[in-house]
Amino acid sequence: MKHTPRILAAAIISMIIVMVGCSRHPRSEKYAMARLDSLAADCYAEIYINPIEVAGSLTQLRDTQAPDSDSYYALTSHIALANLAGGDDAACDSLLRVIGRYVAAHPDHAASARERLIYIKGVIYSLHGQNAESADDFLIAARYARENRNWLLAVKNLANGGELLEMAGNPAEGVVKMREAILLADSTGKHDLDFSIMTRAAGIYNVLGNTEEADRFYKLNEPRVDSVSPMDRFYFYSTRGNSMYYRQDYRAALEDFLRAQEDLDTIGDPYLDAVTHSNIGECYMYIDSLDSARIYIDRSVKEFDDIAVDYINQKIYLNSLRGELELRSGNLDKARRMLLSAAPDSENLSPRYLALHHHRLRKYYDAVGDYKSALHHLIKAEELDDSVLHFIASNYTAEVNTRYHQDTTILRTRVRVAEKEEEISTLYFWVAIVVMLAVIVTVALGVHSHMRRRRSQRQLEELRNSLMKLRIENARNRISPHFIFNVLNAELPADNVNIRNLVSLMRLNLELCNRQIITLGEELDFIRTYIDVVAPSLGDDFTYDEYIDPRINPEKVSVPGMMIQIIVENAVKHGLSGYDYPGKRLRVDLRQVEGGDRLTVDNTIPAEDYNPHRGTGTGQRILNQIISAFDQYNSACMVMTDGIVTSPEMNVPVFRVTLFVPKDYTFNI
Repeated sequence: MKHTPRILAAAIISMIIVMVGCSRHPRSEKYAMARLDSLAADCYAEIYINPIEVAGSLTQLRDTQAPDSDSYYALTSHIALANLAGGDDAACDSLLRVIGRYVAAHPDHAASARERLIYIKGVIYSLHGQNAESADDFLIAARYARENRNWLLAVKNLANGGELLEMAGNPAEGVVKMREAILLADSTGKHDLDFSIMTRAAGIYNVLGNTEEADRFYKLNEPRVDSVSPMDRFYFYSTRGNSMYYRQDYRAALEDFLRAQEDLDTIGDPYLDAVTHSNIGECYMYIDSLDSARIYIDRSVKEFDDIAVDYINQKIYLNSLRGELELRSGNLDKARRMLLSAAPDSENLSPRYLALHHHRLRKYYDAVGDYKSALHHLIKAEELDDSVLHFIASNYTAEVNTRYHQDTTILRTRVRVAEKEEEISTLYFWVAIVVMLAVIVTVALGVHSHMRRRRSQRQLEELRNSLMKLRIENARNRISPHFIFNVLNAELPADNVNIRNLVSLMRLNLELCNRQIITLGEELDFIRTYIDVVAPSLGDDFTYDEYIDPRINPEKVSVPGMMIQIIVENAVKHGLSGYDYPGKRLRVDLRQVEGGDRLTVDNTIPAEDYNPHRGTGTGQRILNQIISAFDQYNSACMVMTDGIVTSPEMNVPVFRVTLFVPKDYTFNI
C-alpha cells in the first residue's frame, strides 16, 4: 500500500520510449528517430529481468549512430537507465556526466534537442532517487518545450515535475504544477494527457489529505475510464485504491486494486504486478480474509525476488506486512522474525511506513504480554502519526493559499481581490500569529516529549538489564543443584576410584556456577571431567569423541556456563544411561559453517524402546530459557533442533542435538 510515488518510476521508463517522437524534426530525421525508438522499445521489455543485457543491446544500437548526434546521446541516457536498474550506480553516474557535458557544450542547440536531453537527464535523476533535482530538470524541459511551442511535451513535463516535487516532499508546490499543466492544456487545446494528469493530481491531493478535491478529479475521470489505455486505467484504479485505503475503506480499496490488476494482466509489468499484489493482499488482510491475503502477499514477495531492481524500502514494507499477517494468524514466532527483520528507524522510510510498523510492533508485544515494549512502540507510532498529520495540514494550507492566488477564477476577478487586500493582510497577520503560537507550543511539547522519552528509555534499559541478569542468575542457580543431584545419584553406588574425579567435577561446578559467561575451553574441560565421572557406569566399551574446528580458538570464544554441558548431560541421561546395549558412543562436534558456528552432540541409541525425552525435562527448559534470554539482545536467533539421524562418523543411528549460533552473535548483556 502507499506505492503511488514508486509507480511513477516504472511509468517513466515507458515514457522514454515515446519521448523522442514528441520533438520536432525534419521528416527524414524524425523517421530515423522513430525507428530507433522502436528498437529501444524491444530492449525495454526486459529491463526488469535482464538489465545488463538491455544495457549491452542498447550500447550496440548506440554505436551505429554518429558520436555527436542527438540520437547517440538519447541512447546514452537509455543505457544509463539500464545500468541503474542493474545496480551499477557508478556507470549510471558516469554516463549522466557525459550527457551533462554534451548539453553544456551546445548552448545554442535547437530547443527540441535541448528539451529532449534535459528530459532524459530528469528521468535518470528520478530513478536515482534524486527527486528534487529530477523535478528541476523536468520543469526546465517544460520551459524549453514552451519556447519551441511543443505544447504537449510542455504539459507532460509540467505534470512530471509536479509529481516529482510531491515525491521530494513538497506536495503543495507539486499540485500547483499539476494544475498549471491542466491550465496549459486547456489554453492550447492539448488534451491528450488530461486523464493521466487529473489522476496524478488526485493522487497528490490524497497525500495532502484533501479527499474532497481528490474525489472531484476522480469523478471527472470516471466517465472516460473505459476509453483510455490500460496503463492509464491501471493508474486510475491504483491511485483511487490508495485513496480508499487511507480512508480505511478497505473493501472499496480492494475492489479498485482488483480492477487495476485486470489491466496489469494486459501490460505485463513485473514490478507493478508485485506492487499491486501486495496492495491486494493487504486489503484482504484488513477485511480478515487471511487465506487470500497470504496468497497475494506471498506472490508479491516472489515477484520482487524475481526482478533485478532492488527496492529496499519495498522489501522492508513487505516484511512488516508479512509480520502483521502472521500476527493475525496467531504465528507469533514468525511474526516476531518478520517484524524485527524490518528497519523501523531507517531514515529512508516515510513517516507513514514507520508509524504503521510501530503499530504492528505494538500489537505483537501486546500479544506476547510485553506491555512495556508495547507502550514504547505505541508512543513512537503516535509521535509519527502526529508528524504526518502536521505535514498534511501544513502542506494543505500551503496548497490552498497558493491555489487561491493562481486559480483562473481569481485571475479573472483581480480587481475585486485588490479591494480586499487590506482584509487579507489582516487575515495573514492573525494567521502568522496563530502559526507562531502553534510553532512555539509544538516546540515546547516536542522538547518535553523528547526529555520524557529519553528518561523512559533510560529507565526501561536499566530495568531490562536487571531483569536479564536475574533471569540468567536464576537459570544458573537451578543448573548447579540439579546437575550435582544427577551425578551423585549415578556415582554413590560405584567404586571409590571415581571419587577424585567426582570431587574435581564438583570443584569445577562451584567455580563456574558464579560466572555467567566462561570460555569455550573451560566448558569443554568441565564436559571432559563429567565424562570421566560417568564413563564407568556406561560400560567398558563406551567411547567419547570430540572434534573442535581448528578455526575455532576455545580460549577466545565465550559461552554461557554449562550451556553445552546440559546438552551432553541429556545425551548421557536419556540416550546412554539406563539402556543395556553394546558399543555406546558419545560425540561432540563444533564447526564453523556458513553464517555461524554449529554444535552437534550425537549419542548412540538402543535398537528398541528408546524414548529421547524421558524424565522431567528440567535441563531442556533451562537451556530454552538461556537461549530465549540472549536472543532478545541479538538481531538473529540461535536455532536448536534434535532428532534421530544416521551419523556418517559413527555409521549407526544416533540421536542428534544441533545448536546453530549465528555469526556475530553476542553473549554480552
